[in-house]
Amino acid sequence: MRNLNSPHMIINNSHGMLTVDFIFSLILCAGLCTVLFAVTFTLSMAEIGQYITFSASRAYVAGHIDPDKQMEMGRNKFANLMANSTLAPLFSTKDSAWFKLSNLELKGGGQSGDDFSSDYTYAEDRVPQTGARLTFSARVLNLRLPFLGSTTEDNEPPSAKLTALLIREPTQQECWDLQVKKRYDAIINLDSRFAVLADRYRNKYVPMEDNGC
Repeated sequence: MRNLNSPHMIINNSHGMLTVDFIFSLILCAGLCTVLFAVTFTLSMAEIGQYITFSASRAYVAGHIDPDKQMEMGRNKFANLMANSTLAPLFSTKDSAWFKLSNLELKGGGQSGDDFSSDYTYAEDRVPQTGARLTFSARVLNLRLPFLGSTTEDNEPPSAKLTALLIREPTQQECWDLQVKKRYDAIINLDSRFAVLADRYRNKYVPMEDNGC
């Protein structure tokens, strides 16, 4: 009768190997499912983040009194959306959140010349790249999984830029300073009689253009 406890028989014993393979496969599949869930969830949240970026950009580029007021409207829209009862649990401006939206940039060109042209090239004869941009960070993708290792090299959450480039409308101040006032002054200077009439009716009539600028 063969001794099952002999060293030779113990080495050749393959009982339980199927269980080990099953546990290894189960852990590997669980890790892959976690990665797929994190990626799909992140892509869904990126679309919502893109909506927030567009809403802030649309509020910013709409015509107003002056560029500072436009900037205020864009920032207020971003703050209101981030405080929304539905969106607040999904996004935050803090590093501890699963999904972080931060670094709101509003650039409208104009006299300031501040736009996104240095980051997104375009033809010189085209409208400058203006609008809003946010930084989207996904801490949910910063994972350490068994058998798969870490999903990031520097232990920092992956991030990307969300942009909504729209053409900024001229403000009331810009319309007057850059276009209407110059045309009005040019008309007044055509004839001295126009200046006399302008002084006479200055407090009764206001020069303006139809439909903004």
